[in-house]
Amino acid sequence: MSVATSRTGTENARITIHHDKCTVCGLCVKVCKDFSLIIEDKTLKINPKPLFGCIGCGHCVAVCPHNAITVEGRTLSEEDYKLMQQEMPPVDFTNLYPFLLNRRSIRDFKNKPVEQEMIDKILSLASTAPMGLPPSDIGVMILNSKEKVRQFSFDFVDLLGRMKWMVSPVAMSLMRPFMSKDNYLLFKSFVLPMVDFFYKSRKRDENYVLYDAPLAMMFYGNMSDPADPYIAATYAS
Repeated sequence: MSVATSRTGTENARITIHHDKCTVCGLCVKVCKDFSLIIEDKTLKINPKPLFGCIGCGHCVAVCPHNAITVEGRTLSEEDYKLMQQEMPPVDFTNLYPFLLNRRSIRDFKNKPVEQEMIDKILSLASTAPMGLPPSDIGVMILNSKEKVRQFSFDFVDLLGRMKWMVSPVAMSLMRPFMSKDNYLLFKSFVLPMVDFFYKSRKRDENYVLYDAPLAMMFYGNMSDPADPYIAATYAS
């Protein structure tokens, strides 16, 4: 499935201007980096030649003080608009740093499935992630059980085992002239030992790839900015 970080999929969102409410303050024009909104003859108008077409980011809706703009073609509800327009308490170093400091990477899990409701909430958070250009959705593969996670992990290790020759001493010596020193040391001191460890653990029926987690989500991009899947995954976590 995909997470709609592009907000609208393959179609542009549709902007509606409620002129009876609009005061032509220009805030929406300032925040729209697609140039979908313009002011002509002291009137707010929809630009017939925007940069890409409205991606439904919602910035114009969020900054409008008079609810004079609505956007359709994305999965926002009226409640979402209300949340976007309400003032939020400031997040500063004092309260953000302890939150980040208390983050932990979990590698031991309870033998308890993750409810679908929680999975949906995680995907909702991921869908709010910012994106690069061109706007596109982020794909996500969901493994929603310990058994699926284990099978995927072992399939991955089996694939590494079949490719192990690529990081063998002979192959590394052949590739060395074409690799930077840092990349060579990375393969020699990290990649090769890791592949060897995973492969030996697999033979002992031990999963050190995803640690038999009850849920795993793999985010990936198609035509998106290479960083977009990582950002979406960060929002999901």
